[in-house]
Amino acid sequence: MRHLVLVSLAGVMAVLLLTGCQESQSGQIQRARLVGRENLQLKKQIEAKDAEIAKLKNDLEQLQAAKDKASQQAGDANIKVMRIVLETEKRNTLLQKENEALKAELEQLKGQ
Repeated sequence: MRHLVLVSLAGVMAVLLLTGCQESQSGQIQRARLVGRENLQLKKQIEAKDAEIAKLKNDLEQLQAAKDKASQQAGDANIKVMRIVLETEKRNTLLQKENEALKAELEQLKGQ
């Protein structure tokens, strides 16, 4: 990106200098100064954009790390919930068997 801007500016300067041969020497100097100022402004803008890109990359990495951590925590929570559900189903099955046994025993006692 920088190289393209610098090459473009160099090309513009060359064209200006070649076409400016017909103008007075002071006009060429003024144009050269103007192009030089524009070049410095563009370099500053490029540096600012590079800094902004670096900051955004850093922010992206932090967000990715937070997302990964949240995914891990959610996975752990799901495993815990599944274990609780499994244990509850086991207890439910045991209680159903105990209930059936008690019903049978009650019927047997009523029959006596």
